[in-house]
Parts: sequence; structure tokens; C-alpha cells
Amino acid sequence: MRILLTGATGQLGKALCPKLDKEGFQYWACNSKIFDITNTKMVKEIANKISLDFIIHLAAYTNIDQAEDNPKEAYNVNQTGTRNIAHIAHSHDIPILYVSTNNVFDGSHDTPYKTNDCTNPINVYGKSKLLGEKEIIKATKKYYILRTSWLYGQGGYVDTMLTFSNFRKEISVVDDQIGSPTRCDDVADKIIEIIKNKSPYGIYHVTSSGQTSWADFTKKIFEIKNKNVQVNSIIDSDFPRPAKRPRYCILDNEDKLPSWETCLEEYLIK
Repeated sequence: MRILLTGATGQLGKALCPKLDKEGFQYWACNSKIFDITNTKMVKEIANKISLDFIIHLAAYTNIDQAEDNPKEAYNVNQTGTRNIAHIAHSHDIPILYVSTNNVFDGSHDTPYKTNDCTNPINVYGKSKLLGEKEIIKATKKYYILRTSWLYGQGGYVDTMLTFSNFRKEISVVDDQIGSPTRCDDVADKIIEIIKNKSPYGIYHVTSSGQTSWADFTKKIFEIKNKNVQVNSIIDSDFPRPAKRPRYCILDNEDKLPSWETCLEEYLIK
């Protein structure tokens, strides 16, 4: 199995690479420094020179707030860059797996979003990622779109909160956004499963089961690690940011992954 992996140095890429190694897959781990996915000419040249069996496209512009201030860059990476990678999949007639986000929805639901529910992103990041989805679907029928939410892994939110706990005894965290914190390792396992099982093409929702707020999630992090940090609950309007966030971010994953609490404990107690 010869795989092109973009975004290899991101949180999810760092979790995925050891699993690809374990499976014995031959893969090219790329990041923006060695492979500019927005450079259409470069992408086409590479597409003509390499032999591939599968593409895992993780590279993305993911800073939600900065995307509001730099929409051109966000669309360039998440739409144009994805179109270029989808071109490789089309030209080689191979499957492509694209990781997307709960931000393609507006958060107005009170029940978990299903894969076929109408999308309606409310921030530039979500709009750009949705356009990326559409570029994939337009380019090929051999696609996997994995939507996930509140990803954490090496160097991510959980690690950042633990760093804060070393020099802060109090922190304020938003309590009126509901989501499913999801461990990168679990999404990486799903990617491996899809490749090995040659799963049916289509859109998948891959998140931990259950739901929580950012404030309660943060409290749980400190509880598990026995950190004496007070978490003050605030509402989103108390903490103005450039990008709107979906109020309700739960994706219907058919309870295929363990609860977010179980996954968090496994992540922290290792």
C-alpha cells in the first residue's frame, strides 16, 4: 500500500504516522514546508511522477479565528489545496480520505447531526472546509469524508490546559458550546480501519460518544490529573472572538467510539 499523507505534522498526523508504520504501509508524510498543496503546478508535476494506492488528506488551515481575518488564505488551503489533492486521486483513480469538521453545521440543532443533514457553516473555517468536501465529491466517487469535532492530541487543547495548570490557579472557559471532545488516536484508528477493510465510500462522522461543554471538559482534565485549578464558566458573548462557533456541535456517530470521558482518561493516564 503506497499512501500520500498530507498534514503529517499536525495533531492527527502525529497520531496516524505510528499506526501506518505498524501496519507496514509505505507512505510519504508531507507538510507545507515540503509540499505546497496550493501550488497547482507543483501538485500536477508530482501527480505525474508518483505511483500511489491511496491518499489521506489532513492538511488544512485550522485556526478558526485567524480564518476570519485571513479568509483568502483559508480558502486557498482548504478549498484550492483540496481541489489539487483531489486531482491526484482522480488522475490515479485511487481513493482519497479527507478529514472535515463539525463546523460545516450551524449548531442550531438540538439532536446530533447526521451525515446527510443540511450543512450551513457560520464561520470562514467551516465554509472553507465544506467547499473542500465539495471539491472531493466533484473530483471522484472514491472518497471518504470523515467529519470530527474538538480534536485533541499531542500539543493540542488538553496539553495546553495542563501547561496552564502549572502556573495558573484559575481559568475561565466557555460553557455554552456543546460538543464531543475526540482523541486523535481514535480518528487515526478509524482511518486505518477504513483502509484495511476497504469500507464503503461516503461521509462518516467520527467522534467520541456523549457530550460536554468546554468548561466541563476542562474541569475533567484537571480532575483526572489532580490539578487544583478553579474553572470559571462563562458564556461565549463574555469572550468575544472573531469567529462564531456552533452552539451545538454533536455529530451522530452511532456510538461507535467510547465516551469522551473514557477516551480522555486513557489519554491522560499513560
